Parts: sequence; C-alpha cells; structure tokens
Amino acid sequence: MKTLTPSLSLLILILIAFTATSPMAGLTPPFKVYDSNADGAISLEEFQAQGGLVKSFHDSDMNRDLSLSEDELANASASTDRIMSTQYVDDAWITAKVKTMLLKDDIVKGLSVNVETRKGLVQLSGWVNHAYQIDQAERIARSIDGVKSVRNDLLLNKRSRT
Repeated sequence: MKTLTPSLSLLILILIAFTATSPMAGLTPPFKVYDSNADGAISLEEFQAQGGLVKSFHDSDMNRDLSLSEDELANASASTDRIMSTQYVDDAWITAKVKTMLLKDDIVKGLSVNVETRKGLVQLSGWVNHAYQIDQAERIARSIDGVKSVRNDLLLNKRSRT
C-alpha cells in the first residue's frame, strides 16, 4: 500500500477535482455528432473518431450489436472519461513520486531534472553536471511503482568535465 505525504495527497486531490470540474467533464457531444453517417447508430469507427476508447465501446454495447444507441453512447462516453482521468491521475502520481525521489537524492539533486509521464512512460530531461547523475536519475525513475519505461533525455552540462 502506498503511503502519501500530505503534499502528494493534496496534489492528487487537486488533480481529481480539476478533472471532475473541467468544462468538458461529463459532457457528451450530441448523438448526431457521433453518428456521422446518420444511420441512427454509432459504430466503433464513429466512436473512435470522437476520441472514444475501444474498451468503453464494447463494455457499453449491451445488446452486442456492434453499435451504440443513445443510452449506450452515454455509458461509453462516461467510461472513456473515467479511464482517461484515472490514467491522468496515475501519471501525475508517478511524476510527483519520481521528482520527489530525485530531489531527495544526494547524487542527482533533481532541481534541474524535468519529469513528464504519459501512460507510465517517464521522460527525464534537463541538464546535469556529471555523467553518473544521468544514470542515477534513470535508476531512480525505474524504481517507482507504475513506471513502464523511461526515456532518458538528460544532457551533460558543457561546462562540466565528468
């Protein structure tokens, strides 16, 4: 079980609140926007064209006719929103945890290391003074739960000699 520091807990709560209260949260475009061929049903291709996820489509297709009715569309859109916001919060958690560990590390001293996370992929960028800091930052990032891979774009500061 993960133990959250008060600042990380606050960050996660803010992210959840922002996601839940953003202008697009809970708003499903009109059925007609999805139904591009005007046949009265939403195909998987039409749903995906509006940003819908395949899993949400299939989970919401209650009668298994490979199309969505208006009610099924509402469920599928809500499912897509939930999945995407969960991924956003997970990525924010990973970013915060990696950055915290980099800042705590005596070798990396993570102030000059930028951390971004998307779908579990952590990207490290910025400048460090020593080559061994590049390897240490990557080791730290890989050690965090939920990290699927690390892209290490850290660069050695030209003024350093190591």
